[in-house]
Amino acid sequence: MSSNIYRLTTTINIAKARQLPRALRSAAFLLLIVAVSANSVGATSPLTVEDVRRMALEFNRTYLAAEEDVVKAQSEIAAARAGALPEITVNGSYNRNIKLPSFFLNPEGQETIEFKAGFKNDFAASVSLRQSIWKGGKVFSALKIAKLYKDYSLEVREQVRATVIYNAELLFYQAILQQSDLEVLRRAFEANSYNLEVVEKSYSQGLVSEFEVLRARVEKSNLLPQILAGESELRLAEKRLKSFIGMDLNEEIALIEAEDDTSLKQLRPLPSLTDEALGNRPEMKQADYLAQITKKAIGVARGDYFPELEAVSTYGWSAQSDEFTLSDNTVQTWTAGLNLTFPLFKGGATRGRVKAARADYEQAMLAQKEARDAIRLEVEQAYDQILQAQKSLEIQGVTIAQAEEGLKIANLRYESGVGTQLEVLSAQTALTQARNNLALAKFVYRQARAQLKKATTVELL
Repeated sequence: MSSNIYRLTTTINIAKARQLPRALRSAAFLLLIVAVSANSVGATSPLTVEDVRRMALEFNRTYLAAEEDVVKAQSEIAAARAGALPEITVNGSYNRNIKLPSFFLNPEGQETIEFKAGFKNDFAASVSLRQSIWKGGKVFSALKIAKLYKDYSLEVREQVRATVIYNAELLFYQAILQQSDLEVLRRAFEANSYNLEVVEKSYSQGLVSEFEVLRARVEKSNLLPQILAGESELRLAEKRLKSFIGMDLNEEIALIEAEDDTSLKQLRPLPSLTDEALGNRPEMKQADYLAQITKKAIGVARGDYFPELEAVSTYGWSAQSDEFTLSDNTVQTWTAGLNLTFPLFKGGATRGRVKAARADYEQAMLAQKEARDAIRLEVEQAYDQILQAQKSLEIQGVTIAQAEEGLKIANLRYESGVGTQLEVLSAQTALTQARNNLALAKFVYRQARAQLKKATTVELL
């Protein structure tokens, strides 16, 4: 029933559109097409920037892979800890002697006698325990490295998280920008439609020439291809966003644009933000952990210079029988001891590994300094960008008000017969440009805010 009501309403709207002046027919049909498109689709999913952040983290494969790296790092800790724990091994065996070996005796003056050696069934079992006592400090160094690597993996995950959130926000704001640009074009179309209606009314009264009417129609018609291109660009921007956050590309969405606080009252001084970034940026922490890891790796490599000491103990049991039983001819053994291994010469391999580990450490220290400088520069650039973006927003706000007042004056002058249509068209063009500049300034400000948050780890409201 709802579809029948909709068709009836559409028919009535078309009939009314035919009664409109020619100047407004194209506008009426354009609005009708938009209405048909809006009513022909299903329910839309509202999306805020908070929704986009959450959905991106739930879907993004790079972030999910970083989480799995954390799990792997935790397993490395268990593997490194195993080097300090005892190793217990249980062995068991069974042998069936299909043909027993024989040996012969030939007593002097007597017949040769054959003897069978062994039994048909051999059973054996043993339990061995091996405990490392000293390995040149390699075990505890490896355990410390594994723990540092886990912390390093956590910071990699945080870096990926910050990057995913930044990219999601950027795609969201790009779609908002395309939406705003399309709205500016539609408002310009409405203004030109109104202007055409005024010109046609003046022409019917003999106040303007036919050339004025044609120019007004051309100005209005020139906007239609721009509107169609804007709709296409908006659809593409929305699809890029939906693809990034894991939504169906055909699902309809409604972008919810929040009001921005551009006062920057809560913006901290640059030195404070720089210190915050150096203390909390995942990249800086990664560089610190990498320096510690490579330093510990030197100790692991040097451990091959020192002897290794371990305690060993083995309990053994065996049984032999011609019948398949474990109770005959059993033997039990138990041994314990210490093994000391001292490396005398390895062809210079240990020295080579130590030199390589020291080189890795020096490279890590250089990377640490480079990361610190890069973070300082990134924070300073982001800080400067957001200040410039705020000033641009203030300027565009004033420009919009001036352009709107200019168009109002131009329309009044033209309707009063003291102005020209060129003044009106020029004022409309100026207002459209000012609105486009304002939408772009909002996007640049939001991008700068997201960049500063990523650079400093400080949330700006």
